[in-house]
This record gives sequence, C-alpha cells and structure tokens, in this order.
Amino acid sequence: MWPTIPPGFEPWQYYALVGAAVLVVGIAKAGFGGGIGILAIPLMAIAMGPTHMLGVMLPLLIACDIFSNLHYRREQDWGRLRPLLIGAAVGVGVGTVILFQLASMPPEDFRRVMSGVIGGICFAVVLLQVYRMTGREVPTLPTHPASAMTVGLVAGALSTLNHAAGPIIMIYLLQVGLAKRKLVGTMLMYFLIGNTLKLPTFLFLPIGDSGETLINASTLRDSIWFLPLIPIGTVTGAWMNKRIPEKPFAAIMYIFAAITAGNMLIKALM
Repeated sequence: MWPTIPPGFEPWQYYALVGAAVLVVGIAKAGFGGGIGILAIPLMAIAMGPTHMLGVMLPLLIACDIFSNLHYRREQDWGRLRPLLIGAAVGVGVGTVILFQLASMPPEDFRRVMSGVIGGICFAVVLLQVYRMTGREVPTLPTHPASAMTVGLVAGALSTLNHAAGPIIMIYLLQVGLAKRKLVGTMLMYFLIGNTLKLPTFLFLPIGDSGETLINASTLRDSIWFLPLIPIGTVTGAWMNKRIPEKPFAAIMYIFAAITAGNMLIKALM
C-alpha cells in the first residue's frame, strides 16, 4: 500500500516534504554529524502530523545511523561516549514518563501539544546554533563525567519527545576539541545507541484512546517507503563532508528549520 497522505495535502507536496526530510537526515549524519538534520523534524511533522512523524522517523533514523557509522568505523572516543550514553538511558526514561502523561489527553489536544513541543524545541535549538555560529561562546561545562551524563540525560529526554537533540550533543562534543572525523564518528555512535534505546517506548507505549503505539503497522509501512533514500543521503553526506564548507550549508538549513518550526508553533497556538 502507498503511504498515508493526510487530508489537504497533494501527493507531490507530501512526497517532496518527506523525501527532502529523509535526504537531509542522511546528508546531515554522514556529512556533518547530524546537527543540521534538525530541519527534517518539522518538515516531516508538517507533512504527516507530529505523532505519526515520531513513529515513522525512528526506524529511518536507526537505518541512517547504521549506514552513516559504516563511513566512520573505529572513529569513536568511547571515553566521551560512555557517560553520555548512561545519561541518555535515564533521559529516555524521563521522556517516556512525559509521553505517558501527555498520551492521556484527548487526541486533538495531544496533537496540538506535540506540535507545540516539537516546534518549540526545534526553534530553540536553531536559535542556540545560530548564536554559536555568530562566533559567540556557548557556556562550557566542566570536563567531568557528571557533565556528560547531564547532557546525555537532557538529550535523551528531548530526543524521545521529538528526535531533535542532535545539536545538543554536537555542541557538547565540540567543547572537548575532538578532531573532525573523531567528532562525527563519536556523535554517530551516540545517535545509533541512543535511538535504539527509544525503541521499547515507541513499540510498546500506547498513545490515545485507540491504544496504538507510536510505531505501528501504518508507520512502519511509511518508513519502508522512504528507506531507499537513506543510503543516497548518507553517500551524498560523506561526499559533501570533504567538499562543502559546513557553515554556509548549515546556515541555509537552520533558516529553513526556523521557518518550519515557527510554522508549527503558530499552528499549535492557533
């Protein structure tokens, strides 16, 4: 069966938005560590709704993480990774509790709240990235495992709610001065393990009166349709990593991300 196209969307609009989002994820992860992939979240949420997006996106993210890690084998700093992942495991638990509380809302209220949460988090992260790109220093954290665990916890909780915590991990790892490939390889391994930690929540937590989980037969069908774009995006990203300056490319991505996230916020508030 074909993907589920929401009412009010022309097929070409749906496929253009979702296809672009999936390609951006692959390019961002394999090319630049994943930070600019934040554009994909509001794009997909606009095309298919925030709740459906969460379920469709997670298998695609894990597939993308697997393909991207192939380009950065043995390029991880496990000393930095371990405390981040411990924090992420706790953060996923926190995010699951928040989702469980939100899921008791009426479906329309849940949709609006999730639109606001996803749009708000994406917009805030874009502002943080723009602030950093202007040359201003983001406050640094002490180089202590407790700092990494705290960052991992915050990222794990936010990622469970909207899949958009990549820039938080990137900003933290940039502070420790890793070489470019080691930085990207460490981030990609964090994403692979961190996203896999979210699978039980997405597979077993019922959302709304229907009792459907975030990942269900409908979301899996839609994920499979766009899966072939993942290797195209990752190969393109690996190619761009060696040839395209990151800052101009990232600036364009953040402008579009701010526009789409702002659109989600306005719809949620109205």
